[in-house]
Amino acid sequence: MSVEMSRRGFLASAAVTTVGGAALAEAADGPISRDAPAGAKTGPLGKVVGELPPGRYDSHVHVMGGEPDPDRLFNSLKAAKLAGACIFSQPPRKTNRAIPDPLQPEKAMDDCIRWASASPTIYPFYYIDPAAANAVDLVDMAVEKGFYGFKVIRNDGYPCDGKTLNVYRRIAQHGKPLTFHTGILWDGGDSSSFFRPANWEGLVHCPGLRFALCHISWPWCDECIAVYGKFLNAITRNGWRNVPEMFIDTTPGTPKIYRKDALSKIYTVGYDVFDHIMFGTDCRVTNYNVKWSLDWRKTDDAIYDGLELDAATRDSAYRTALQRYLFGGDNSNRRAPTADGLPRPKIG
Repeated sequence: MSVEMSRRGFLASAAVTTVGGAALAEAADGPISRDAPAGAKTGPLGKVVGELPPGRYDSHVHVMGGEPDPDRLFNSLKAAKLAGACIFSQPPRKTNRAIPDPLQPEKAMDDCIRWASASPTIYPFYYIDPAAANAVDLVDMAVEKGFYGFKVIRNDGYPCDGKTLNVYRRIAQHGKPLTFHTGILWDGGDSSSFFRPANWEGLVHCPGLRFALCHISWPWCDECIAVYGKFLNAITRNGWRNVPEMFIDTTPGTPKIYRKDALSKIYTVGYDVFDHIMFGTDCRVTNYNVKWSLDWRKTDDAIYDGLELDAATRDSAYRTALQRYLFGGDNSNRRAPTADGLPRPKIG
């Protein structure tokens, strides 16, 4: 699918290359490997960097306690026909009431690294409280240990309040991505006002940051897509080095009754979304839910069949968007959306 196609042109076009979901899934699924492919470039912790091996990836998996068991995670991802994943370290107490006895930060980091050791395509993210007094130091520690990104759920304050921007700027200085929970949080508390996607407009003050809003910000999916358009517009107006680059993590979130509507809007709104929409599951490393993972991909593939997404766009949703998120990419050819959602013509 052309990323510059209008929603009307997209739906009417007869030139889109279509690939049946089942056939494409069979060709694209995993398998995960214990070794980096021959000739692959590797980085900290022996992880593949630059280009992800072919397959499908889960961008959103949690460590929520339990003794690290890398083989168990490897076997689960293999059974789920995945090629790799991003895993988030155990949360700090302040951001998740479900953890009664949080680990000390360095222990949480070390455990996550052990879980991630199962494969060179499992990437550890450090789950950080950006309001903590030592948050900037924890960013530096995590990077020194080899972490590939960061995760934030802040359910007791707005995401861009106070000194949190300094933490995000530090993450951007290190060139690492930052994944945020957005949308309703089932935490048993009074927190939803903190998670509306428009609250993330303050990140415009964090040049160079790559960040993702998770769950399509359900139930505020339309607002999430509009915020994506705003950051895309800012990149193309101001120069991509001066503003952040936003991604959308499609991890449910969205109940199935809303899923088709949300994904259809993302891919037909007219914005340049190619390599910026990522798949995730919200599964846990200790008991990765293989059936859940396979079922959501089956659901999404059926929606993509209906939208007639081509093979490259589907590979983007399952692999190359995550690749760009992890390692960066060129924004010089991206186009700003206009007020009606359609691409802005090039001038000159």
